[in-house]
Amino acid sequence: MKKIILLICTLLTTTLLWAEKPIVQNIQASVGKGTKIHLSWTLPQNPESPVTSLLVYRSNKPITSYKQIVQMTPIQVLSGDVSSYTDSVSDYNDYFYAVISFTDKVYDLVLVSVNSTVNGVHLSMPKTTAESNAKPKEEKLYEEGTLRETPLPYLDILSTEKEESKLSNDAINSAKNLAKSTVSETEILFPYFFEEDLVSPDGGDEYILFEILKNTFVQEKYSEANSQLRRLVNRNINKDVMNRSYFYIGEAEYFLGNYEEAIKAFIQVYDYPLQTKKWINATLSKMTVDSE
Repeated sequence: MKKIILLICTLLTTTLLWAEKPIVQNIQASVGKGTKIHLSWTLPQNPESPVTSLLVYRSNKPITSYKQIVQMTPIQVLSGDVSSYTDSVSDYNDYFYAVISFTDKVYDLVLVSVNSTVNGVHLSMPKTTAESNAKPKEEKLYEEGTLRETPLPYLDILSTEKEESKLSNDAINSAKNLAKSTVSETEILFPYFFEEDLVSPDGGDEYILFEILKNTFVQEKYSEANSQLRRLVNRNINKDVMNRSYFYIGEAEYFLGNYEEAIKAFIQVYDYPLQTKKWINATLSKMTVDSE
C-alpha cells in the first residue's frame, strides 16, 4: 500500500513539474494517406520560459534520451505555438519521433510517451495494381450436365514425387474438393495480405516474413519473393507463419503465370479455406482460358 501511495505522489509531483517546464506533452503519431505521417502534441502551459521554436526529430529507433539526437539535424523547425506537423517518408520502415522545445536555449529533455513516441509508425502497404489494365477473356458458362468443349486441365496436385507431402488427410480431402469446384468467370485478383503482416512485429518468424513481403512482394518482385519465401518454409518456423508463407508463395506463382505451382502452394494452406478456394478457382479459370 505504501508503494502505491508513493508511486501516486511521484506521478503527481512529476506532472506538476512538467506543467512549469517548456516541454510538449501527449505526443501522438499516426499514419495518414499516401506517404504522410501525422504528429500532434500538447503545448506546455505557462512554462517558466516562453517557447520560441520546436525541433522535430525522426529516427528508426526509439528516442529515449537527448544523447541520441544531439548530433542529428531536426527534420523540421516549427514556431513555438504549433501543435502538429505532417511528415513525409518514402519507405515502409518504422519511425519514431521526438519534439524538443527551444526557449533561449535547447531544452534537452526527452521523456518517452511525453515528447517522444513510444511505438514506431510506418506507411500502410498499398494494394498493387498488377494486371489492372488486362481485359479478361470471357469464360463460357455451361449448364449442369453439359460437357465442356475444353475440359479443365489435369493437375497432379497431390503428387509426392518431388517432395514428401506435409498435408494431413483432412487437408488432402479438402484439396480434392477445392480442385473439383466449378470454375466461375475469370476474375482479376490483386495481392492479398493478412492483417498480421501489415504491421511490423517485434521479431521472430513474423518479422522475417514481414521483411520479405516489404522488400519483394509489395514491390511486385514476385520471382524474388517466391525464392525467399520457399527458403523460409524450409526452416523450422511456427505454423501460422508457415501457412501464410505458403499462401504468399501461391500468390507469387499466380502472378508469375506458374498456375500449377500456385495451386500446389495454395492447397498447403488449409487454415484459410475462404481465401484458398477463391484463389484456386481463379487459377483454374486462368489456366482454362489460356488453354482455349
